[in-house]
Amino acid sequence: MTLDLDDPIAVMLAASAALTRAEIEAAAYGGLTLGMYGEARETRDADLAATGVTPDRALSALEELGVLVVLAFADVRFGGCTLTRLSLVGGGQLNTVDLVMPRSRRYAEVVLTRAVQGQLRGQVLRVVAPEDFVLLKILATRDRDLEDARSVVTQQRGRLDVDLIGAEIEALSRELPDHDVRGRSAMLGL
Repeated sequence: MTLDLDDPIAVMLAASAALTRAEIEAAAYGGLTLGMYGEARETRDADLAATGVTPDRALSALEELGVLVVLAFADVRFGGCTLTRLSLVGGGQLNTVDLVMPRSRRYAEVVLTRAVQGQLRGQVLRVVAPEDFVLLKILATRDRDLEDARSVVTQQRGRLDVDLIGAEIEALSRELPDHDVRGRSAMLGL
């Protein structure tokens, strides 16, 4: 069966499964998981939170998908995270898998520890917890990231562990003094 690179859900499921088979810890994150916790929005790529994975190892894991995998860029600083982008090319189609890795090693590890089991199209995959979805969006830099976080805060009101989010904001502010964690979280009323 050929991977439909024009279908972001198929790409997420295939990438997640390939990384799991390669024993790379990752959890779904980004636009595709926003629909689980907040207001869905259109997205094209597959975003996964990860830690401790080298770009070469990720590339090797994704090559099993039967498409050309090209390392577009590796470990680019993106606010409080680094981002590695892998482009998938095949059948006249193109899509990307972004590995988002918090620059705080401590936090990167707890994100994966707190990941929950979710489902897309009846397939099980690991997904970042809603609190970590919000925190990862705070660690990013774009206005759209804050809009995504605001959507989750609004939709999950009363269900989010705000004490956990507050404690992580304080810890991340100390661990990443060059990123305005407090200022971005204040824009969300946290």
